[in-house]
Amino acid sequence: MRSPAQSRRAFLTLVVMAALIAASRTARSRDSFRLLKWPANAFEPSFSLFDTDHRRRSEKDFHGLVCVVFFGFTQCPDICPTEMFKLALVVKRLGSLASQVRVLFISLDPERDTAPLLKTYVTAFDPDFIGLTGSAADINRAAASFSVQFAKVPQGENYTIAHSTGAYVIDKAGRLRLVGTAKSRVEDWLNDLRLLAAEGSGAAPQ
Repeated sequence: MRSPAQSRRAFLTLVVMAALIAASRTARSRDSFRLLKWPANAFEPSFSLFDTDHRRRSEKDFHGLVCVVFFGFTQCPDICPTEMFKLALVVKRLGSLASQVRVLFISLDPERDTAPLLKTYVTAFDPDFIGLTGSAADINRAAASFSVQFAKVPQGENYTIAHSTGAYVIDKAGRLRLVGTAKSRVEDWLNDLRLLAAEGSGAAPQ
């Protein structure tokens, strides 16, 4: 039969073990990505496009930052503004970590999306969002590297662009890691961008 002292020690051991298990579960949850994971053996994305100040930009210009890349067009009636608004909310809620994240909007409609129009569009969501465009060949190459599908679709006397709607997340080392979808919640984005922002910095996610 256990003495009272032995019983107390056994109880305290159980309490400590329970606390360790809970902490372990919390750590696993904190280190788990919620967006879709991009295959590790897939080709790395690349692009060579112009920003709205007519500077040539490539993926190498953003090394050291977490980048979210979305392909769309300014006259998109629904998914583009919805996703851009969501990303603006995410960046706002990142607080001080927002300086480590860049949102890049690559136009699939260079015929209509002039640099001034593209700049007005992206900065309406957030002044630090970057619009990128280029020749049709430049955009085709960029889209292909992200496995983005798109096509010009006649619409009366005008046209629209049917396109993939994922938002692609590149880590600080330039690797495509995650893809967000229309179903991804703001909380999912916050969780994953905090994790990626902490990588390589030695800092814990905030």
